[in-house]
Amino acid sequence: MTKAELIGRVASKKDLPRGLTKKAVARIVDVVFTEIGDYFIRARPTRTALPRFSYPGFGTFTKRRRNARIVNNPRNGEPIHLPPQSTIVFSPGQELKGLLNREVRASATHAAYSNG
Repeated sequence: MTKAELIGRVASKKDLPRGLTKKAVARIVDVVFTEIGDYFIRARPTRTALPRFSYPGFGTFTKRRRNARIVNNPRNGEPIHLPPQSTIVFSPGQELKGLLNREVRASATHAAYSNG
């Protein structure tokens, strides 16, 4: 899904205020993602707690630190030194996992019955 598709889908929801335009929805989406990004940029991990953003039912984004490491260049096999860096890891919530797996189970069940 692209940003434009997300904005279009959000703008088409019936339970939003009637006068809300796609331009306003785009601004809201931009502000939300900017705030989440700014949080992870500013947040510092401690020994006991990692910076995280949790959205109930959807999942949790967690900032993690990757140590320096040596990897091989896939083109020529030469070793490359990668410095330490921060990254964001996503863990889906139980509701999202359930919805995804229900869809997979329904397809598998349909395929099993249609083969016989």
